[in-house]
Amino acid sequence: MRYRVIEVLAILVAVVGWWALYQLATQASPDEAGILALFFALLFLTLSATLAPVAAFLNRRFAPKASSRAPLRFLRHSILGGLCLTSWAWLQMHRAFNLGFAFIIALIFVAIELFLLRLRPSS
Repeated sequence: MRYRVIEVLAILVAVVGWWALYQLATQASPDEAGILALFFALLFLTLSATLAPVAAFLNRRFAPKASSRAPLRFLRHSILGGLCLTSWAWLQMHRAFNLGFAFIIALIFVAIELFLLRLRPSS
């Protein structure tokens, strides 16, 4: 039951985050101090919150045993997805984004997840 509450809160944070990004993009000038950092922080928070319900569903659907052992692992997956997408946006802003970089960054996050799984003691 409490995981449903977390999912509802994630949806609420995602809606507020997308609204805040819209307001930031339409009201603020990109030349102002700190706007770029605020944009990327909001983008990360919004993407992570948007991915949380999807990650929770996929974890419950395709990994029920792992979900029962670590019920909040969907948060880790959504955070890694938010970091991946935010880094892609940062690369696109600098005109350095291409499929090669996208693939390498995605592989880095997959490797981090595999490393975290290897560190966990088997029960």
